[in-house]
Amino acid sequence: MTPVRRLEGITYWVIEDSEGIHDFINTEVRKEWEADAEFENRKPSKDLWLKTLSNRKWNLRITSMNQIKLNPRIMNYLDNERGYSFKEELAKRSVELTKSIREYCTVIWPMIVREDGFQLADGYCRYNALKMMNVGRAYVYTGKL
Repeated sequence: MTPVRRLEGITYWVIEDSEGIHDFINTEVRKEWEADAEFENRKPSKDLWLKTLSNRKWNLRITSMNQIKLNPRIMNYLDNERGYSFKEELAKRSVELTKSIREYCTVIWPMIVREDGFQLADGYCRYNALKMMNVGRAYVYTGKL
């Protein structure tokens, strides 16, 4: 059973132990990141972040939203052939998630942040929704080598 915690009016599903976070990220989240790499015409086997996932030590922590850095490569991703803009899709999804959290108390997962540099690795929609709601602190999983 995954515990639920509240912080600044937001409810999170959290995995508290390092091994559980490690397993979650290296199974469930890894699949999403591999699919994202393929969507962006990158080879998952060559992605440095994916290569280091299984060696990272993971922790649950509370951090200031202002400490989290966005990855410009992700934020500026465009696929003109498909007519896809990450920023445009993110804006739409963030409005929907914000509404869902406010109206239905939707429970979210912590964002995933690289320990080195505090760059956001996963949770751009959650990040934007929390920013739109003026949330100052959030749960994150941090991974360091």
